[in-house]
Amino acid sequence: MSYRINLKFGILGFFILGGFFVFPSLALADNLNDQRTFYVDSDYDISGRSQIRATMKAIGEHAYFYLEDDYYQKLNGTYKNAIREELETLADEFDSVIYPKMRAVYGSEWDPGIDNDSRITILATELVSDAGGYFNTYDEYPRSEIASSNEREMIYFNASNAFNSKNKALLAHEFQHLISFYQKTAIHGVEEDIWLNEARSEYAPTICGYNDKYNNSYLADRVNTFLDYSTEPLAEWKNNISDYGAINLFIHYLVDHYGQEVLTRMILSSKTGIESIDFALSSLGYSKTFSDVFTDWAVANYLNDCQVGNGQYCYLNSNLTPQRVMVDYSASYSGFPGLIVSRSSSVKDWSPRWYRFRQNGTVPTEKNALMLEFDASADKYRSNFSVPYIVTDQYNNTTVETLSLENQGGTAYIPDFTSSNKTVTLIPINQFKESNFTRSDPFALFSFTASSVSNDLVPEEPDSSEDNSSEDSLSVVYPDGSLIRAKGGYKVYIVKGNYKRWIQTAELFNRYGHLKWEDIIDIDQSVMNQYTESWMIRGVSGTRVYELNADETKHWLNMTAEQFSLTGHKWDMVYIVNDWEVGYYTTGSDVLYQ
Repeated sequence: MSYRINLKFGILGFFILGGFFVFPSLALADNLNDQRTFYVDSDYDISGRSQIRATMKAIGEHAYFYLEDDYYQKLNGTYKNAIREELETLADEFDSVIYPKMRAVYGSEWDPGIDNDSRITILATELVSDAGGYFNTYDEYPRSEIASSNEREMIYFNASNAFNSKNKALLAHEFQHLISFYQKTAIHGVEEDIWLNEARSEYAPTICGYNDKYNNSYLADRVNTFLDYSTEPLAEWKNNISDYGAINLFIHYLVDHYGQEVLTRMILSSKTGIESIDFALSSLGYSKTFSDVFTDWAVANYLNDCQVGNGQYCYLNSNLTPQRVMVDYSASYSGFPGLIVSRSSSVKDWSPRWYRFRQNGTVPTEKNALMLEFDASADKYRSNFSVPYIVTDQYNNTTVETLSLENQGGTAYIPDFTSSNKTVTLIPINQFKESNFTRSDPFALFSFTASSVSNDLVPEEPDSSEDNSSEDSLSVVYPDGSLIRAKGGYKVYIVKGNYKRWIQTAELFNRYGHLKWEDIIDIDQSVMNQYTESWMIRGVSGTRVYELNADETKHWLNMTAEQFSLTGHKWDMVYIVNDWEVGYYTTGSDVLYQ
């Protein structure tokens, strides 16, 4: 079931003046059995209505509970009495649990608010089946500005859920939205990112204790959703059921490890989205950023083991055990050392994948190490990857490492892969976009290769006292046009100055008559690493410069020469190739100046 918020932001300046709220005329308090007409959102209403009549059936210290008249009239006498009693129970629960506990963590809603009444209005009305409730920001504006405003601090929930065991959790969820509007939009004049606004609401039932018993809980439903959609982008919001699993599990992980105060700090600040989480962590004295936390969380979803690392790769909530939360791999590869895996794919920001490589038994071989090569440089203006990987040996000893990237590419070696029957899981995570998320954010391309090599080729740890960062000094210099390949590897490169260009297929290699397989020079990986990889070509009779992807696609750098330089490109990286090679590649989307 999807619980949705109706985000319709206006301009609050109409009734905020010099930091003071300008109220409409004083409102009279509502009374039990009062009947009123309310505007409702037709997108959520079961019949597409924009207005309904409702009668107050219960009143508490902090809320009025109205019930839609048409819905009430459809009930038989027994259910009419039962729903009135249920609303009275909800009013007591709101006063004693939801209201004080939510405000203790998230702060206050606008009180006494636009209606100058300290009680909020809760309207139970028939909604579409996948909506548990919603909050409409229009209600916080004067009717003179927004004609359909109810001019109340108000939330809506589905009357069909009145007898649902999760009805209290639904109220807590929507109440957070009401608080968030005041804390972010009213006080600071900012609009919270939808995904984070929803994430705080998703944690509300846990604050109120409604997830303490796991079976049939709100949290249990969200775990099931997450396991079905574990690669859903965290911040892209399509308002689908799939969106809720990831944000729920992430916010639980965040609070598990950094405490409820992180929620308070983020909602009370003037910052929004990822920036507000970074602010909250920093203000509490933590050195980790949102990026770090997300990466740890991505690993935790696969391992959920507090014994690995410093305890960061697990959930601490007693209900989120490994038996309940542990995602499956996205793809698995076995058959090494004979197998070479080469794959190109694409991901959205903050959407992890888990690629497993396993030996599946000890096999005597000279190629005892696993070499993982990762490259996202072909789409470097959409790429900011973090690539942790998990290594587990035959004795279940587990470590987590992070692949070191330079220009969005890098290589990792796992020694004794075959002899120790190891399993390695690669987790590429693009962390490029940090704000202005939409319903449909773009993808970033990446590729990886997994192959077996000799343990002798595994490079030693570099001497930290030496500076090998200069691309102008190569320990071994090969003439332009030389063909080089890392020992034990399969990728053949052609040299130009300090650059190397990968010849992606044997067909391309063979079509150049002057290139000979016997001329390939096998070199140490440490020497290979000193060359900067070039991904740019230009046809000999053309003017367009293209970026190549590992999936044999070309992308025109659609920009001026000045923009080319401003974006960090270097002209000497461009390889001049035969026109037929330019035509060989499939044309992809242009690379535009940003």
